[in-house]
Amino acid sequence: MKLSERDGKLVSSESVTWAKNVLATINKNYPSQFHGAVHKFLEDANVQSKKEDTVCDFLSKILDGNLDLSIAFSESKIWFASHHPKPEVRRATFSGLNRSAILKMKSLDAQRFVAIKDAVLRQLHDDDLTVVQAALSVDGLTEVVSPSDLLEALRDVLKKCLSFLTLGSSVNSTLSCDVAVSFLKIAMLSFHDQIDYLKEVASMIFSLLLILPETHRLSLKVLDLAKTIKWPFFQTLAAASGEEVVSLIPYEIAMYFGLGGSIAVKILELQKLLSGSSVDVEAVGRFEKKMRKRGTVSTVNMEIVRFLSEEFLMQPTEYMPWLTRSCDSFKSSKTLLFLVLMQSFSMSINNGKFLVLFDACFPVLKSQWEAFGSTIGNTLHEFNEEMFDWDCKKFIDQLFVADVDTVNKNILICLFWRLLDSAVNAEFFLDDNENGITRVQDFFIFVAGSSLKDAFKKHLQELVEKHLHDFLTKCKISPVRFLSRFYTAEEVPAAVQVESLHCFSFLCSQLNDRLPFELLAEFPSLLLPLTSDSQATRIAAMDCIEKLYKLWCQVDFSSKKNGNTAIWSHFLDELLGLMVQQKRLILSDKNFLPSFLTCLLGSSCESILVSPNIEQRFTKSTKEKILAFILSSALNLSESGKLKVLSLLKELGNAILHVKEIEALLSLLLRKRSQCYFDLENSSLKLSEAEIMILCLLLEMCIMPSSLGGQFSEHVFKALQLDSKSPEDPAIKEPCITVLQKLNSQFYSGLTNEAQGQMFRQLVLLFHNSNSDIHSATRDALLRLTIASSTVGEMLDLVFKEDPVAIVSADGKKKKKSAANPKPGYDLVFKGEQTLYFLSSLLDVLLLKKDISNRQFLVGPLFKLIRKAFSDEWVHHVLAQDGSWIQTSGVPQSKSTVIFYVQKTLLLILDDIFASFMDGSSSLKDGIMDKIDVKLLVDCARLTTDGVTRNHVFTLLSTIAKLVPNRILEHILDILMVIGESAVSQIDSHSQHVFEDLISAVVPCWLSKTNNTENLLQVFVNILPEIADHRRLSIVAFLLRILGEIDSLASLFVLLFRSLVSRKGLSCLTDTFSSDSFLYSAHQNWEYAFSIQICGQYSCRVWLPSLLKVLQVMRPNDLTQEVFMQFFFAMHFVLYKLQDPEFALKLESRENSDSIQRKLGELVEQVVFLSQVVDARRKQIGIPVGSWKEFKACVHAILKTSTMSMMPSTCFEYITKLLGNADNTVRKKALEILCETLKDHVSVKSKRKEKRDLDPNSNSYELHLDDTALEYFQKMCAEIVQIVDDSIDESNVSLKLAALSTLDILAKRFSSNHSVFGMCLASVMKGISSDNMAVSSSCLKTTGTLVNVLGPKALAELPCMMENVIRKSRGISVSSNLESRSDESTSILLSILITLEAVVEKLGGFLNPYLGDIIELMILHPAYVSASDLKLKTRADLVRKLLTDKIPVRLTFQPLLKIYLGAVKSGDSSLVIAFQMLADLVSKMDRTSVSGSYGKIFDQCMVALDLRRQHPVTVQTIDAVEKSVINAIVSLTMKLTENMFKPLFAKSIEWAETQIQDVAGSGTMNIDRAISFYSLVNKLVENHRSLFVPYFKYLVKSCVQLLSDSADKASDLVRKKKKAKVQEDGNIVNGGVSLKSWHLRALILSSLHKCFLHDTGRQKFLDSSNFQVLLKPIVSQLVIEPPTSVGEQIDVPSLKEVDDLLVVCIGQMAVTAGTDLLWKPLNHEVLMQTRSEKMRARVLGLRLVREFLEKLKEEYLVLLPETIPFLGELLEDVELPVKSLAQDILKEMETMSGENLREYL
Repeated sequence: MKLSERDGKLVSSESVTWAKNVLATINKNYPSQFHGAVHKFLEDANVQSKKEDTVCDFLSKILDGNLDLSIAFSESKIWFASHHPKPEVRRATFSGLNRSAILKMKSLDAQRFVAIKDAVLRQLHDDDLTVVQAALSVDGLTEVVSPSDLLEALRDVLKKCLSFLTLGSSVNSTLSCDVAVSFLKIAMLSFHDQIDYLKEVASMIFSLLLILPETHRLSLKVLDLAKTIKWPFFQTLAAASGEEVVSLIPYEIAMYFGLGGSIAVKILELQKLLSGSSVDVEAVGRFEKKMRKRGTVSTVNMEIVRFLSEEFLMQPTEYMPWLTRSCDSFKSSKTLLFLVLMQSFSMSINNGKFLVLFDACFPVLKSQWEAFGSTIGNTLHEFNEEMFDWDCKKFIDQLFVADVDTVNKNILICLFWRLLDSAVNAEFFLDDNENGITRVQDFFIFVAGSSLKDAFKKHLQELVEKHLHDFLTKCKISPVRFLSRFYTAEEVPAAVQVESLHCFSFLCSQLNDRLPFELLAEFPSLLLPLTSDSQATRIAAMDCIEKLYKLWCQVDFSSKKNGNTAIWSHFLDELLGLMVQQKRLILSDKNFLPSFLTCLLGSSCESILVSPNIEQRFTKSTKEKILAFILSSALNLSESGKLKVLSLLKELGNAILHVKEIEALLSLLLRKRSQCYFDLENSSLKLSEAEIMILCLLLEMCIMPSSLGGQFSEHVFKALQLDSKSPEDPAIKEPCITVLQKLNSQFYSGLTNEAQGQMFRQLVLLFHNSNSDIHSATRDALLRLTIASSTVGEMLDLVFKEDPVAIVSADGKKKKKSAANPKPGYDLVFKGEQTLYFLSSLLDVLLLKKDISNRQFLVGPLFKLIRKAFSDEWVHHVLAQDGSWIQTSGVPQSKSTVIFYVQKTLLLILDDIFASFMDGSSSLKDGIMDKIDVKLLVDCARLTTDGVTRNHVFTLLSTIAKLVPNRILEHILDILMVIGESAVSQIDSHSQHVFEDLISAVVPCWLSKTNNTENLLQVFVNILPEIADHRRLSIVAFLLRILGEIDSLASLFVLLFRSLVSRKGLSCLTDTFSSDSFLYSAHQNWEYAFSIQICGQYSCRVWLPSLLKVLQVMRPNDLTQEVFMQFFFAMHFVLYKLQDPEFALKLESRENSDSIQRKLGELVEQVVFLSQVVDARRKQIGIPVGSWKEFKACVHAILKTSTMSMMPSTCFEYITKLLGNADNTVRKKALEILCETLKDHVSVKSKRKEKRDLDPNSNSYELHLDDTALEYFQKMCAEIVQIVDDSIDESNVSLKLAALSTLDILAKRFSSNHSVFGMCLASVMKGISSDNMAVSSSCLKTTGTLVNVLGPKALAELPCMMENVIRKSRGISVSSNLESRSDESTSILLSILITLEAVVEKLGGFLNPYLGDIIELMILHPAYVSASDLKLKTRADLVRKLLTDKIPVRLTFQPLLKIYLGAVKSGDSSLVIAFQMLADLVSKMDRTSVSGSYGKIFDQCMVALDLRRQHPVTVQTIDAVEKSVINAIVSLTMKLTENMFKPLFAKSIEWAETQIQDVAGSGTMNIDRAISFYSLVNKLVENHRSLFVPYFKYLVKSCVQLLSDSADKASDLVRKKKKAKVQEDGNIVNGGVSLKSWHLRALILSSLHKCFLHDTGRQKFLDSSNFQVLLKPIVSQLVIEPPTSVGEQIDVPSLKEVDDLLVVCIGQMAVTAGTDLLWKPLNHEVLMQTRSEKMRARVLGLRLVREFLEKLKEEYLVLLPETIPFLGELLEDVELPVKSLAQDILKEMETMSGENLREYL
């Protein structure tokens, strides 16, 4: 809208579409938020400020796509109007809409029609009833809104109208009434021919028919509408004549309004009156007051109820569902329904429709009662019993004084009371026996289970007492039996059970002729509630028991001498009395009653709760009678009741089955089970769940023993019969499982032998049942039973007779009779079964059942069975039978699979039998041993094709070998042959395990005969190539484990290496290959690869001693090429294992470290020895050079790896042993090993340090030695020192060098062991004076290391040490050409520095006698001051630094000053170093030292500062020397006080000016001192800053003079355009100043710039006077002509540097001046220089102007008037750089001033 208002035109159609889509999406996903936003928009103040109609019309026009505004019902306009917050706008939405327009829109514009429909529905649901009224007035409303939407809107409107009527506003009351009636009329008119929708409208009318005080006007109008609606239920209202309708209006009202004349006219007038159309408001008000009178309205309501009740009684069943739905709308509708039902029940008593009405209404009333829930209980407490006699009129009157909900609850209570009262009159409940009983039973359950039972308790008892007996008698049902249905059934609620028991107890108190006997006979049924979980139920049942006990005393049994009563009349009183005595326990514990009855009726009592000797209260016959009485009565109960009674008496065992009725029940259930599930021709109903549970309980009792004895095994056998087709059916499965779970040895042992065999056979068949529960239960049962081996043996004999046909099947096609008939009872063993199936199951049982008595007697039959099972004849015969598949455990399997299974199981059973004798607790009988057939087993292993079966054979052979080894020895060769055959094909892990087990059993037998381990290993090595690779390892590893790994592993390695060499020959010896290629080639050979594999199976505790033993076995007494190759492979193998990461981890764990360390030491010793022997004889046997190099590399790697793995103590111990060897080669090798080991440790530590942060103060490479290691370390060092001393004759220089190098490394690595190295220092120092340069250099290095280690402890050797070092340093002749120095000289010079470094570091305080020589050496020796050898120079600098840091100043000061003249002669390098040392020394001085020697130092420095003037020949770079001297002076001044410094500075000024004054005209000499002096000044102001600025007052005159010197001449020459002659003094050269003068001016400018920069004190140096003095001399430098060769001199400032210096100096001068009074002359002088003819001067002037502009910023604006003219001139300069710079400055000025300055040009 804003976009359209801004542009003055409507937006595009694309924007409109986008806007509509966005709004539609928001409205769909967030409707409530969207509507709220629209309301907020329309209520916004900005929108309200405009005309709302204009806003809505404008928005509608936009969203409707620029439609003409004349279209009144555009989509957007309707939408905005229907959502408008003002009701008047919403009411006017459809003011001009008619039916024809709606129909036209529906056919032409569906989208707009949908918008109108949504708007209409929204208005119908509007909260404002005026909007709803406007929507109802739309012509063609029913064309727009669908019937379902119209009904929903009607229901919503009626709820709103009733809500407004309830509030009581007169205005809203009239409007609500009109809107509701209008909507109802529209609905009636719309749905007059649509029965489904008309039914809903009728329901709403029914809800409004009852006239209430707040809704009387609406109800009267609705009553008129009910007359016109075509709904059957209202036909009594519609059919009433006019007089009847008028009669509904009380006489008082009619007389009040004068309703006379015809009835039609009176009705019309009444309607007008009610509508208020033609009667004044006062009359209407009076009418309303009259109508509110209770009697008047109640009369009308009563008539309405009466009319509706008459219609309801005609068809109660058909009307009841509709009425039920109708009463859900409003509370008043439920009130009207209850009133109609109450009136209908009253009317039905006379017309005989009570039962029909009861059947139709009772379910509804019950659901309404449940809907009220707990709230009705409170109403019952407040209920007034007088209401029971109220009629409908009374309750209608209550609507004016009570809440509708309360009235509804009271009516509902009275309704149930009327029903109960009617039930008391039994004839009302009777129509036929079955329906009558069901009706009474349902009504009783409801009343007893609800809260009504307390309110109607009296009536319930009256019902039972007076009428229920007669009613049930008519129905031929005992009232006692009727009541027992409730408390014996599980599904009945506990409250109903309790109430039924209360009724039972009530009957016990009523005496008549027959009822007491019925009550006493029903005693067994009371046992069920006595065991209930509900305490209330048990209490009620116990009350009945007490009442029965009392009743017993009042009954005369004399007339009952026969029949059932005579049976229980002799014991029931005592039984009841006992139960009454145990009342407390029975009520407290529901489980007490079963224990009580078990003890009472059983033979013994084991419960501690029951009174002792209670089992003696009744005789055995009486107990049987009691049991029979209880059980026979229980059979009359429901199935659940029977189950409860049987469970109650369960512990009596099979005594229950002695009751013939119970046994008959068991037989019946088993027969029913058999007929239903097994006999398909005679099937009946299937067993119920309760019957199955009863059957299981009775079968359990069959197995349980009792005092009555007897067995019921036939029932047990029947239960175990299964049909494999339905094993999952509970009726089949559960009884069988029950028997199996309860089966025990006591029951089994009580069976006859024949029955035991039958039972065992049945269990065998069930063991392979497909049902897992049956299989598990059978398994558990077999484990519980004690089965004799004779039973199993007879079963085996029966299965396998010699007749092959009998073996297969007893009912096969080729059936033959066996020669020997089986024993009686076994003729059904194979009937209908497959023998193979039975045999597999039987063997599984034998495998499971390990506790069969005398199981060893089965060995013979089982071996016979093995012979038969492995015979080809039997196998072929079985496979040739019909069918190739059989069922095993419910899974079809091939016969061949089952045959293999049978074979394996037989072997497993035998193995298990033999294994049971392995513990030695028992032994095999002699006869049993003879039946062991080892040859048969070997043949079976050879013949079978199944690997698993062969494994079982091997397992059995292993067990036999362990148990009776003598049976194995005879066939051991055959066994080994079979083992070899199987090793090739069987590769699984289980086969490996079986193989190992057999080997472990057979090998001891082998060794007992031969006892030759190597031969046995050789046998296996010979056959290893034929075995698969992955099998070799496991075979040999297990073999070694049996033989002992440590003893046999070395022999195995030797055999493998011999095999490798013998197989490969010497061809590999002639080849030359690298280590990698060798390893690759070696790994290609199975022997080497297998050695690695087998070695990997053991820890280093095993393979390390074995490998050492290999080297010892191969000791070369007679070395040949073959032996060398064995060595070669062995060494590589040892190296491979030492480099194994597992070995490294083992070493880190320190597990078994002592033994491993000893073996490593022995290995090193052995390898060194072997390598020296081979080295000595390699040429004799012709070992190629390449092979020898490879062998040496391997040895070196072994030694390195071994020593790196050793602990220090072990390493020192074995190195000491090697050093004691007579062979110098071995000794040297030992030293090399030690050095390399120590270096490798350093390398490893360095790498670790790089990977993690370490303490910087700790020694990263220090090894800490324990006492043992230290002892071996001292011994080793003594041996090394002995080598140094013994080799002093230079006979073996390399050994001595090795010893010295080793000592050096040892000292670095073990620096904490001072006492060890103290004895080494004297021996080492002697070698410093050796003529051999290498030895001397090595001694010097080692001496320095030892001094570092010993520190002050080396002081005793200091004189001798320094004497040797100084003598050695002076004895070295160095040529003038340093590049020609030899490497040996460089090495010894470096070694001297190393020694001096250590001495100064550790013994600096004791070097006073030698300081002069040391300083002379460090400053004057060319090699130490020259930069040609960076390494030497760096080390020398370090020593010089140590001299100034470590040695006290008082000792170093004098020697350093004395060295000056020598340093001048030596050259500028020595001078620089000397004064650097002096500066360092001064920086270390304390105040006392400074005060005593600062004068000498300053004088010495001033002497050196004059070297620029003196120009000595030896000094080439005077600037570097002068810089070092000035640094020394500055360091000194940093230590001085002002009182000390002033005289010295004055002295320096005098020093500089003296020359100037004395030699005023000589030039060169004067300017040199000036340069030196101002270099010093420049450095002083740089370091002291503002502290030095005041001293410039002493330099102003000098600065002005030096800056002005020749400046005027130069200016004059420039102006006159003349050139000066070249003069000898150098001041003016080719029109410019000399280089020295240029240099001096630059130094002065730099000093002044720093002075200006740091001039920040209170008394400024740059005041007005100094400013005026310095102004022109400084500015005049702009026009000074620079020397022509200024860029060629490195030490002279360049032109750019001086120009930049001028700019910053003058700029800082302006900043420091700080006032425009000084700026103006400065600016003027600078501007004047811009008119110079020299471009440099003009450029510098412009740069200065820009500098002023940048530094002074806005403060420079005051100088613009003077600057602009000069700038204008420069803008016209012919030189482009000048012109461009001027333009840039002008832009900056304009930017800063904000004005256009060009107009001032």
